[in-house]
Amino acid sequence: MKKTSALLLFSLLLVSLVHAQSESAVDMGDESHYHLLFGNEKVRVFAVDIDPHESTPLVRHDHNFLVITLEDEEIASWAEGQAGVITYRYSQNDIRFFFGGPARALRNDTPNTYHNLTVEFLNPKVTTFGFDPQAKRWEYGSSAMASPRDPNKAFVTTMDLDAAKVKDLQLLPDDEYAPPEKEVDELMIPLTDIEMKKAGERLRKDRTEPMWFPAGRKEKLINDATVPARLVVLELK
Repeated sequence: MKKTSALLLFSLLLVSLVHAQSESAVDMGDESHYHLLFGNEKVRVFAVDIDPHESTPLVRHDHNFLVITLEDEEIASWAEGQAGVITYRYSQNDIRFFFGGPARALRNDTPNTYHNLTVEFLNPKVTTFGFDPQAKRWEYGSSAMASPRDPNKAFVTTMDLDAAKVKDLQLLPDDEYAPPEKEVDELMIPLTDIEMKKAGERLRKDRTEPMWFPAGRKEKLINDATVPARLVVLELK
């Protein structure tokens, strides 16, 4: 009887500890290192800034998300319930898709400030998990976008996320970006300062300043600057 009572007490303490850990995790919108740049019913965009030798608490990731690394970076990370800490190295403009799940924390062990953009997809159908007709089975697609072969030329790289599509593109001066073939909402995030024209209207945006175009854009976007314009474009069904 005493052994059973001790086991029951231990189980209750373990459940309480797990519950307390879960409660300690915070939403991205409530964490001081995460700064909301844009949000609506489909996405939230955060600028993440972590000073040297600082760390975040555990941050909830209830939805799948995209991370755009803004400079060559090194960051340590661990997930709730895991003891190990893994250090990752990312290149400038690295774009990666992550699945939601356990809360995660980030720690900057470098002497430089860490910066990224985190795009949270509120639609659970945004995923790399899909049916491969050739293999005839369900599989996870690539989670990282390939770097351009020549960063000085025009390019478009695409990642299919089922209910969304991510494009990393560069427009040379006077290059045009056509409207999408299907009616989709578009979120555009400049990775450089940009000057563009749309039906005679001039658009000037700073690097990382999001632009939202509701479904139905018919006008071309034209790079009106004398230098290349690089953007991440998210097409959202």
